[in-house]
Parts: sequence; structure tokens; C-alpha cells
Amino acid sequence: MLESLRSSLALLIDAGATRIELAATEFEEERLRLIGLLVSTIATLLLLGITVLLCATFVIVLLWDSHRLLAIGGVAVVSAIATLMSARRWHDRLVNRPPFMAATVAELQRDADSLRPQPAGE
Repeated sequence: MLESLRSSLALLIDAGATRIELAATEFEEERLRLIGLLVSTIATLLLLGITVLLCATFVIVLLWDSHRLLAIGGVAVVSAIATLMSARRWHDRLVNRPPFMAATVAELQRDADSLRPQPAGE
């Protein structure tokens, strides 16, 4: 009887340790994903700013003698559209991420299901 209890306890401890390792792995993956997202966002915003500034300057200088107000307005509209598209894409990446610690929760649910008493007849 005591040996059976020890065996069951060892099994529970081993399962708990495995679940903790899985949770730690998921935390690390989420941390790396967030760092990557931050670096990507900063680089994108920096490059977008430089590109918009250079393109705007080019178009305005090109059309300065004939249509300067149209050139400035056009550059402003294109910049606004590009900004909205970029913000939308960033928002979609943020919203459509996988659920945090989904694998750990699934494993814990499986563990709980296996520990529940089974109805007679199954």
C-alpha cells in the first residue's frame, strides 16, 4: 500500500515537473516573440519615416514650380494611407497571436481529466 502511494506521488511530481518545464518554455517563447515584435516595429517605423520623408521631399521639389500645393497634399494623403495600413497590419499581428500558454493549459486539462474517477461502465 505504501509503495503504491509512493509510486503515485512520484508520478504526480514527475508530471508536475514536466508541466512546469513546459510553462517555462512557453514563457521564454513569448518573451522572444515580444522582443522580436518590438525590434521589428522600431525598425519598420524608422525606415518608414525615412522613406516617407525622402519621398515627400522628392515629390515636393519635383512639382514645386507648377503644383506645389497639390504635391504637398498628395504626399500627405499617401503618407496617411501608408500609416493606416501599417497600423492595421501591426494590430492584426498583435490580435491574432496564439493564446498564451495554450499547450500548458491543454496538458494540465488532460492531467486533470486522467485523474478524475471514471464512471462505471467505461
